[in-house]
Amino acid sequence: MSSPRRPRRPAQIDPEQVEYLTGEPDPAFSSELAHASAQALLPTGDRQAVEPEVRTRILALVAEEGVDGIAESWVRAPADTLPGALWRGYLLREWIRREPEEVARRYGAAVKIAEAAEVDGRPTSPAQIKQGWDRVLAGKGHENFAGLLRDSAEFADVIGGLEAVWIASDRHELATEVTRRDEALLATARELAVAAKGYAEGVLD
Repeated sequence: MSSPRRPRRPAQIDPEQVEYLTGEPDPAFSSELAHASAQALLPTGDRQAVEPEVRTRILALVAEEGVDGIAESWVRAPADTLPGALWRGYLLREWIRREPEEVARRYGAAVKIAEAAEVDGRPTSPAQIKQGWDRVLAGKGHENFAGLLRDSAEFADVIGGLEAVWIASDRHELATEVTRRDEALLATARELAVAAKGYAEGVLD
C-alpha cells in the first residue's frame, strides 16, 4: 500500500500562532509553521498560503530577533520544499559567516584548479552567496531566488568536489543531519539544484 501523498500547501496559521516559531511547536504543527515562515520570507505568488497579517508579524519577528529562531522550524523539512531549501541556504550562509577562513581556503583552492584547467568563469564568491542569502533570510529579496539556488548549488558542488565533508565534528555549532552526512556538500549541491528547478517551475512550496 502506498503512503499518502504529502500535501504541497500548508494549512494557514493564525497571527497569534506566530509566537510558536521561536519555541518548540507540537510536531503535528511544525510543518505548518515551517511552510508559513518560509512563505513569509519568500512569497510564492498565487500559491501563497500565508495571510498578510501573519507575514507582517513574521517579518517583524525576524527584524527584531533575527532569523535563527525561525530557521529552527525548517530543520525537518524535506529538501524538495521551500523551507527545506531555505534551511540549506541558511546553513550555507552561516558556514560562510562563521568559518570565513576555512571557506576562503577551500574556495581559493577550487578557483586555482579551475584556472589551471582553463575552465571559463569561476563559481560565485562566498561573499556573493552570503549577500544573496542575507537578503532572502531577512525577507528583503526574492526576485531571482532560482538564480541564488543555482549559484549556491554550483558553489557547494565546486567546493565539495575537492572536499565533500562539510562540517567535520558533531560538536560544531552547524552540525546537523544535512551538514554531517556522507559527502554533505555534494549532496546539498544536488538538492539545491533540484530546488532551483522546482522554484523556476513554480512547484517549490
